[in-house]
Amino acid sequence: MTDSRVAVMGVDRSILIGIGAVSGALLMTDMPRASYVIELMFRNTFAFDPRNSFVQSTKTDPERTLFDVTAHYAQPRIPVPAPPPPTPGATPPPFYPPPISLEDPRSLFLGYLYNFTKLPEVPMAPRLADSRVGHFSTAKVTFSEEQKLLPVRWYVQRWRMEKKDPQAAVSEPVKPIVFQLANEIPEKYREPIRQGILEWNKAFERIGFRNAIVVKQQPDDADYDLSETKHSSIRWMATATPSFGAIGPSQVDPRSGEILDADIGWDASQVRSIRALKSEGVIAWAPMYDAASGELADHGRPGNGHGRWCDHFAQASREMGFALSLLEARGEFDPESPEADALVAAFLKDVTMHEVGHTLGLRHNYRASRVYTQQQLADPAFTRANGITGSVMEYAPINLNSADEPRERYGTPFNDTLGPYDYWAIEYAYKPLASGLSAADERAALEKIAGRSAEPLLAYGSDEDNFIGVDPETLPFDLGGDVIAFARKRIAIAQELLKRQETRTLRPDQDYNVLKRSVTYALRDVARAANVLSRQIGGVRTVRDAPGTGRDPLTPVPVAEQREALDLITGSLLAADSFSVSPALQRKLGADFAERTDAIFGGEGSTQTDYSPSGQVLGLQRSLLAVMMSDTVATRLLESTEKAPSGSGRALRMPELYARLTQAVWSELDGRGGDIAPLRREVQRDHVNRIAALLIRPGAASRADTRSIVRVQARALLERIRAASQRPGLSEESRAHLADSADTLEQAMSAKLQRSGA
Repeated sequence: MTDSRVAVMGVDRSILIGIGAVSGALLMTDMPRASYVIELMFRNTFAFDPRNSFVQSTKTDPERTLFDVTAHYAQPRIPVPAPPPPTPGATPPPFYPPPISLEDPRSLFLGYLYNFTKLPEVPMAPRLADSRVGHFSTAKVTFSEEQKLLPVRWYVQRWRMEKKDPQAAVSEPVKPIVFQLANEIPEKYREPIRQGILEWNKAFERIGFRNAIVVKQQPDDADYDLSETKHSSIRWMATATPSFGAIGPSQVDPRSGEILDADIGWDASQVRSIRALKSEGVIAWAPMYDAASGELADHGRPGNGHGRWCDHFAQASREMGFALSLLEARGEFDPESPEADALVAAFLKDVTMHEVGHTLGLRHNYRASRVYTQQQLADPAFTRANGITGSVMEYAPINLNSADEPRERYGTPFNDTLGPYDYWAIEYAYKPLASGLSAADERAALEKIAGRSAEPLLAYGSDEDNFIGVDPETLPFDLGGDVIAFARKRIAIAQELLKRQETRTLRPDQDYNVLKRSVTYALRDVARAANVLSRQIGGVRTVRDAPGTGRDPLTPVPVAEQREALDLITGSLLAADSFSVSPALQRKLGADFAERTDAIFGGEGSTQTDYSPSGQVLGLQRSLLAVMMSDTVATRLLESTEKAPSGSGRALRMPELYARLTQAVWSELDGRGGDIAPLRREVQRDHVNRIAALLIRPGAASRADTRSIVRVQARALLERIRAASQRPGLSEESRAHLADSADTLEQAMSAKLQRSGA
């Protein structure tokens, strides 16, 4: 590397030679492993090209050395689509074009700012983490620890917070946490973001710190990069298409858990999408499930104590889009009005509080949405003072009024302030403890704080509690203590939104995507309600209390609540007339031709021309059946019978579940429904196939009772199908469907068992 390719600020030639050696040996490689990420995303084999990579500039001071590297990645040729399969009608292999933002698809430049920063001379005093309170934590292996199976101690990740005046009840800190707002943030969004950051000062002031967090505006002529470790920041990142939403990474001293730097990044295109009422995609979310466990999931990746994955912004933006579509369809809302600006500002403050919470060391809390009643959520004075959840670290749905509840007298749509859990979590991590405490006294002081975990307003549930799929109280996108009432309300709102599209008149400056977007939002929200309901069936509530609180760590959901959830699943989600979209409306759900062109030639967006609401409903119903008929739910039901306080009479049992599902899916067999619609035939076929699979190929985790119960249900269903097939008035397709379903059941009941893993 020649000296002319390195711009050095404030260093002599000897240091320059050292910098050149370090940058060549260490930095002129694919150290961040970007080639792997690029190939994972685009299936293009971009490799690091050291010959055309270089150090753009360097900067050094007594505390840190920075290298601004321009890294080049290249691929020898542009990928071409694979030839079509020889079998007519077969699906062609997928084609992954390069990113559309590249001028030359063979060449990709990425910029890295490497920070080599000196750790504090004196490590911060570490603070033991407690699983009852959700903090990111740093692991320290202690081989002298003999009382634990794993010799690991976990320490809370937190900023160093010390009082200027240790004797004062409330004092400013020696070194406040300073966030800079990047100068690229649009001016109209700076104030709600500032408010979201400063809201956390309320929690610090309660434990004795005034102005613990300070917000500064980066000057327009700043000569520094906010990615430098000495600047914590809020960034505004422009992307070609909506991608990551918002992120809140931080740098931590591994010796103590001290947070040294944090930078929150906003995806600017997400905000543009919200403001313009644009959907992220034209296909409604159909709930996906794990083929092995049958668990329904609404998330891509779990967060954990070692990571910072958070898609709160992206998920919340969908909630925002749903609300805007609903309010506009009701005629209560003008997207160009000051009221719309206020709603976007409230949204930005809510998301900012969430992301700043991560940078302060707080993890997600998916149980916080349950702490308030539906009556409290409908009270505007209450929600302004307390928020809509017990913690801003929750993934909360927007707080919506139903059609018969006046919006101007309803609760706030977003969290406008911290919740009680947030104050508690900050207290545990940051409250000053008396100096000179012994280890035992320090543990006792922390235990006194964490011991409040049983208080209802301090409910906590982590990402793992959500993703494992047992606890029905630790969920994203539920709201209020009565989640079944919440799900019923959201299903009704979604049906209202669908109905309003039937008579909606579009302005000349609008296009048909307005209708498609509204249908998409409605069906996606129904899918989220389905997730909430399905988790109640066989659900086991888990709490993190230490012994002595009077609460058992594992408690099956009361049978009455499970039945109420099952009533809503069978009566609203699996019923024949649950979600109907008229032929007239379906003919108006045309394609976004610009998006389709980009998708075909650029690989971005959807290639779909004919939008199918019935296909989205079918995906929802199939996924619900997958969950309800999974080995996981069957096992939970059987084990709940054993855990129930008064024996099997206090638990939902498998025969009842399978009978209710069969009745809902095959309601047309009673003769009241006339012919069987195509969508219903698809759902019924899926149900029969699942019965056959349980009889012929039970999974390794399948319980013995499952197959015997399913066999009884199959025999009864076969008799009903045979009787219904003789009924007059059926179409040729329906008769063929019934005959084929009966044949599948007959063969499954007489087939030889093929047990998985045997």
